[in-house]
Amino acid sequence: MVSCPAAVLSASLSDSAGPGGRQGHQLEPLPEAVDAKGTAPMPNERAGDPGNRTSTNADLAGAAGPGSVDGRHLLLVGAGPGLGMAVARRFAAGGYRVTLVARSTDGLRDLAATLADTGAKISTIAADASDPDGLGARMRELYRGHGAPGVIVYNAVMGAPDRLLSSTVAHLQAAYSVDVIGAIVVAQVAAPAMRAAGLGTILVTGGGFADHPIPALATVSLGKAALRSAATMLGADLEPDGIRVATLTIAGQIAAGTSFDPERIAERYWEVVHADGPWQAEFRYTGE
Repeated sequence: MVSCPAAVLSASLSDSAGPGGRQGHQLEPLPEAVDAKGTAPMPNERAGDPGNRTSTNADLAGAAGPGSVDGRHLLLVGAGPGLGMAVARRFAAGGYRVTLVARSTDGLRDLAATLADTGAKISTIAADASDPDGLGARMRELYRGHGAPGVIVYNAVMGAPDRLLSSTVAHLQAAYSVDVIGAIVVAQVAAPAMRAAGLGTILVTGGGFADHPIPALATVSLGKAALRSAATMLGADLEPDGIRVATLTIAGQIAAGTSFDPERIAERYWEVVHADGPWQAEFRYTGE
């Protein structure tokens, strides 16, 4: 886990690490139960070759045909031992089926085992959020089935300290894939099934870096700001279909035994998902 010296931390850094030892954007074996008309080139199109455009994740998701959606099935992308596990436990204890997504099979197995005492059905999917195409493929498998998740929490982040002037292009691209593109891909894949069902909730974990960017945590600061914008736009697109999208911004450093204890923050996720009041583009947790 990366230790970040900032006073205001991105919520999911406690579940993630940098490129050499990432945990927060992990994914696992699909699903393995344990009990308990635009003309602009597409990103994957060669310049000057509009006839060689490959299918987007949104195209593929629609072509596959949506399965059914279970409003009490949580998909947690970026499962880790901190905030991610607390969120998973809160929803499992509340009667939800939970599907955990992370990169490490072993790590997922351990996380799933710790939830056995909830009696909930826990499934795991191995996938890497730095590979959006791979992530999209695993999500399409999930959303072609019956009882696919009606609630999504995107908690993945590449949390390595870095600076813009010294970051390679490859590093910047990988971080953006994990921090932002992965969330968009998951929404693209889930949207057809959620539209068919007329329901769905997608929350992305935001952080204070979106408000107060820190040069020594450059890609996280960029990522959280972009993720919030993405969630706002996705929400505007999906709200007419009965699908709610929002950012839950954790404006502080996650630490057990404090007002930013993972269990207290997890309760805020639960409250937002089950709120009866007006929906909004961003919710916040400030430790109060």
